[in-house]
Amino acid sequence: MSRLPSFKGVIAATLTPSKGYVDRIPAYYDFLRTAGVKGFFILGTWGEGPRHGAEHRMRVAEKAVESTTSSELAIVHVGSSDMDTVRTLLRHANEIGASAAAVIAPYYYRPDTETLLRYYRVLAESSEIPLLVYNIPSKQGYSISSNTLTAVLEEVGNVWGVKDSSGDPATGVALVRKFRGRKFVAIGADELITFAFTIGANGVVSGIASVFPEMVVGLQRALEQGEMNRALELQHLINEASNLLSSIGVEYETQRSVLRIRGVDIGPPPDPVRTLREDELTRLKEGVAGILERLVY
Repeated sequence: MSRLPSFKGVIAATLTPSKGYVDRIPAYYDFLRTAGVKGFFILGTWGEGPRHGAEHRMRVAEKAVESTTSSELAIVHVGSSDMDTVRTLLRHANEIGASAAAVIAPYYYRPDTETLLRYYRVLAESSEIPLLVYNIPSKQGYSISSNTLTAVLEEVGNVWGVKDSSGDPATGVALVRKFRGRKFVAIGADELITFAFTIGANGVVSGIASVFPEMVVGLQRALEQGEMNRALELQHLINEASNLLSSIGVEYETQRSVLRIRGVDIGPPPDPVRTLREDELTRLKEGVAGILERLVY
């Protein structure tokens, strides 16, 4: 039986090193681990998985899984726009011993419910490691109802959970209510971290945790200690950090720049993403300094 349903904690949606910088992953993961991160969501949206070719994705996945311990989650996102690439990446995730493989719902072409069920069934039947549905309407181009997600989790063997990045609280409540203790339900919206832990989700897959891990882990600990005011202050700071990142430069080079500011260099952005201008970098440094000064441990 999968250990996913019993997991509790913060999963960082890790950034992806550039080619030639993959060996920086252990140091990056140590930076996250020291703050209390318990899992790593590899090559997802913040990790720009679909932006990279299959070969680089496999090299990153190998080093990432190698850099995690048996008590941590190493979830590799294997989604792509074509089925051949998904199969190749899923087979590789099995070979390297990932904790689970996450698969974004088909994008560009919108499936009906029957096709969506068949999509996950075909993949699940070819995988020994657990599969997770990755629901992110802003990237796949459409919403999946909680009823449809429930059908996939109930009807498709070896699908052990969902990362729901819909940002819809009602969907999160419905999934936790239905599957708590039986399946893995993680919320992938930084603005809903307090909400996710309060309703009993297994955890959060957090982009902010990939650059400010102390904030998200601190929020979880505050809730565990019954310190709601502290948790809300940290949630407010997380929201401010999200606004800072979205207001400067270009995603996700801005995020990589935050890591450089914090002493972790995972390389330049992949083509054709530009680097930050000097004025943008100055604003970012000032914003990061202000956030760290206000961070409540």
